[in-house]
Amino acid sequence: GKMVLTILGRKTNEPYSKESSYMYHLLATVLNNMVTEGLIDEEKLNRFNLPFYAPSPIELGFLIENEGSFSLDQIHVSEVSWQPESNYNTSNNSNNGAPY
Repeated sequence: GKMVLTILGRKTNEPYSKESSYMYHLLATVLNNMVTEGLIDEEKLNRFNLPFYAPSPIELGFLIENEGSFSLDQIHVSEVSWQPESNYNTSNNSNNGAPY
């Protein structure tokens, strides 16, 4: 059988590239706004931890092949726009103004 997996990763082999920090920047902005608005306690935010690692295609292929349970036919990298304004259409009322 075959499997198709979709995961969040990065295009480059550089783990500290800008592309892998977009999600954290967005999350930090939202969480800080929630503290400012009193929706969450600042102490809880300071204790919050979200371990996450976005592998590169080379790292992912290496791990899959070395683990040995699966063979890898291909890896396809797709890009998603992280610019919220690029998908937002306020004139579309069918989805209550949501970006998607």
